[in-house]
Amino acid sequence: MGGAVNTKIKFPFRTVSGGVVAMFLAFGVGRFAYTPLLPLMQEQAGLGLDMAGYLASMMYLGYLTGSIIVTKTLPRFGAIRILRFGLILLALGTWSMSAGDLFLYWAVVMFGVGVSSAAIFLAALSLVLGVFLEYGAVWLIAFLYSGIGAAIVLIGFSVPKIGLAIGWQGAWTFVALTAVMGGSLCLMLLSPCRRRYEKVSSDETAWAATAAKSAAFYLITAYFLHGFAYTIGGTFMVAMLANFSGIQGHAQMGWILVGAMVIPSCVIWPLIASRAGEIKTTAFLLALLAVSNIIVVCWQTPVGVLIAAGVFGSSFLVIPGLVLGSLGRLAGSRKDEVSGFATIMFGIAMVLGPSVGGLIAKLTGSFDWSLIMACVALFLASGIALMAERATKRRRTEIVS
Repeated sequence: MGGAVNTKIKFPFRTVSGGVVAMFLAFGVGRFAYTPLLPLMQEQAGLGLDMAGYLASMMYLGYLTGSIIVTKTLPRFGAIRILRFGLILLALGTWSMSAGDLFLYWAVVMFGVGVSSAAIFLAALSLVLGVFLEYGAVWLIAFLYSGIGAAIVLIGFSVPKIGLAIGWQGAWTFVALTAVMGGSLCLMLLSPCRRRYEKVSSDETAWAATAAKSAAFYLITAYFLHGFAYTIGGTFMVAMLANFSGIQGHAQMGWILVGAMVIPSCVIWPLIASRAGEIKTTAFLLALLAVSNIIVVCWQTPVGVLIAAGVFGSSFLVIPGLVLGSLGRLAGSRKDEVSGFATIMFGIAMVLGPSVGGLIAKLTGSFDWSLIMACVALFLASGIALMAERATKRRRTEIVS
C-alpha cells in the first residue's frame, strides 16, 4: 500500500510543483523533444531511420553514464549543485543541436543531453523523495511525471510549426529557450527542499529484511524490461504513425495525444495506487502498455493507432514513478543508492531499445516485429512485478515477526 499520509505536515505544494518542472525538463525536454523533431531532421537534414535510432541510443548512453556519475557523486556535491549543473548542460546541449549538421557532432551533443537528463532527474528525485517519505505519500513521485506530458503537448504543438517556418535548427533553438526558462523556475522551487531533505531520517531495519531486497530485485528487473520496451515506441512513435495510410499528415497529433493522456494518467493512477498498492498498479500498467503495442500491430487504421497512442500515453510514464516510489519505501535510508542503481539499469535498457528496434525496423521494413518484441518484454515485466508484490507481503511478515 502507499502508506499513511502524515496529516500533521502540510501538503508539499512547492515540492510537487518543483518536481513537476524538473520532470518537464529532464524528460519532456531532455528526452522526448527529439521525438517530434525526428521527422523534421529526416526530411530537412537527411537523417536516416537507423541513424535516428543510434542518435537516440547515444542520448540514452549519456543518460546511463550520467546516472552512474551522479549516483557516485551525489553525497559529495549535494543535490542542488548537481541539479544546477544538469539544467545548464540541458540548455547548452539543446541549443548546440542547432549549431551543426554532422552525425558525429549530433551524437556527442545528444550524449551530453542524456547526461543532463540523468543529473536533473536524480538530483530532483533525491530532494523530493525525502519530503514525500516524510509526508507519507511516495506515490506522489508518479504524479510528478505529469510534467512530461505537459512538455510533450507544448513541444509537440510548437516544434512542427516552428520547423516548417524556420527549419529544424529553429525548432531546437525554441527547445533550448524552453530549457532556460524552465530551469530558472525549477531551481527557485526546489532549493528550499534541501533543508527539509537533510532532516528526514529513514529506517535501515526495513531494508535489512531479505524479502525487501527480493522485492527490490524483481522491481528493478521489471523496470529494466519496461525501459527497453517503451523506448521503442517513445522514440519512433511519430515516425510509425507517419507510415500508416490515412494519417500521414497528422502523425504529430498522435504524439500530442500521447502527451495529453500522460497528464491525467499521472494524477489518476497514483491515487488508485495509494489505495490498491503501487506494485499491483505497476503490474497492471505494464500489461496495459503491452496491449497498446498489440493494437498498433493488429489494427493499423487511423482509429486503431490513435487508440494505441492514447493507451500508450495513459500508462508508460506512470510506471517509473510508481517503481521508484516503491523502491524508496523499501530501501529506507539507502533510497538514493537503490534508486540510482535502478536508474542505471533503466539507462542500459534505454540504450538497447532504440538501437535494436530501429535495426529490426530497417531489416524488416516494418515496425511490427519491434513492437511484438516490446510487447513480450512488457508482459514478462508485468509478471515479474507480481512476484515483487508477493515478496513485499513476505517483507511485512518478516518485520512483524
